[in-house]
Amino acid sequence: MKLFWKQFITMMCFIVVSFMIFGNIMVHTAFQTTINRETDQSIEEMKIFQYALIASLDGLPKDYQATDMAVAEIVKSIQQSLNNARDEVIIYNKSNKIIYQNSSYQGSLIKTKREKTAAVWQIHKQKEHYYIESLCSVQSNVGNYILEIHRNIDHVYQDRNYHYETYLLALSIVSVIFAIVLLLFSMHFTFPIRKLSQAVRAFAKGNYQSRVKVRGNDEVSVLSRDFNQMANQLEENIEELKEAARRQEEFTAAFSHELKTPLTSIVGYADMLRSVDMTQEDIFMSADYIFKQGKRLERLALKMMELTYVDKQEITFQKIDVDSFLSLLRVMTEKLLESSEITFSFQSESGHFYGDMDLLLSLFSNLIDNARKASEKGGQIFLEGKNTKGGYSFVIRDNGRGIPEEEIYKITEPFYMVDKSRARKEGGAGIGMSLCQKIILLHHAEWDIQSVIGEGTEIHIQFKEEFAREDDKNA
Repeated sequence: MKLFWKQFITMMCFIVVSFMIFGNIMVHTAFQTTINRETDQSIEEMKIFQYALIASLDGLPKDYQATDMAVAEIVKSIQQSLNNARDEVIIYNKSNKIIYQNSSYQGSLIKTKREKTAAVWQIHKQKEHYYIESLCSVQSNVGNYILEIHRNIDHVYQDRNYHYETYLLALSIVSVIFAIVLLLFSMHFTFPIRKLSQAVRAFAKGNYQSRVKVRGNDEVSVLSRDFNQMANQLEENIEELKEAARRQEEFTAAFSHELKTPLTSIVGYADMLRSVDMTQEDIFMSADYIFKQGKRLERLALKMMELTYVDKQEITFQKIDVDSFLSLLRVMTEKLLESSEITFSFQSESGHFYGDMDLLLSLFSNLIDNARKASEKGGQIFLEGKNTKGGYSFVIRDNGRGIPEEEIYKITEPFYMVDKSRARKEGGAGIGMSLCQKIILLHHAEWDIQSVIGEGTEIHIQFKEEFAREDDKNA
């Protein structure tokens, strides 16, 4: 059986059974409520009649000899005064003999066992009619009697039958309506399955842009979403390959451009030295320029080697003491900062973090060198370290020129320089921050760069101990 028919039959059975159960409950509840109301009213009127009869009998003279006929007249008078035509009254004397009756109805409560003073009631069916019977004793100064009152409640059962007929008619109409609705719903429900089947067939034929519209969160929607995710992942992989090829082309072009400028200068000045008569001062100036451009090429080659080395190596996490690390870092950067007249200070809490010592020294020395290049003479660089929950964090802060907000996200791209003329003058090639980015990723660390033009730059680095321990376990 198809899913369409399974769903239709299941839902129809559920709806019909539910309506039958709840409909019967509602009709029965309404019927029971009416019965209780009629019973309460009948008992209440019986009590009123009882009190009125006792009061009338007790009001007779003490030496009065009440006969059954006289009591019957009193009962008839009370009934007329109460003006209740729905109730039928029977009075029994102490011998359970009827002394007054205003109908031919024969009750059965007089035959039931009961306490003498107890009041009882019941619902009784007689000749296709329904009655509420209530019975109580009447004790007075002139004698004891039994009062029985009957009330016809055919209208209650007629109402119940009418409600059942109305309910069955409504159930039939609702069942037809729901059958039509469920047919449409089942067609709508299975529509995504048919669409998914069509998309899968199209995908199998080579249409990798085939997708399914997802609506809702049911199992079919989840399956459609998984299919779309699979197709999207394939497309993303293709786009990533294209993006990687584009970046490789841009990297090659940028690298070629960085090589071209110093090489052109070297060739030009070398040709001048070879072919032109120059003064000793011009010769020294040309040789010095060739030397500086050669050193720049050397630094560029070393940076490229380091960048390639970082991409390919697998690092081993080691426990690094913060104080020892900062001492090594100060020794590495002290001479360079002194020559630039930059003050370097740090303040740190004793602690440790995990990583590769050489790579981390390269990371921090590059960041400090960038801070130096961005600072004027007399500038300050401050390094702060402190323990954090689950790791250790560093903050490198300078009071240099700062970086425009719109360019912060670009500085980790290879060969990107905010101020190209100043960076080249300082010997930079725009690879340092790209190298830092890769070292950060290798250590599963997080960093955040904040900068304000004219005020300086602040870099936050957070090392997490949990990743180091996971790598140690994997190793």
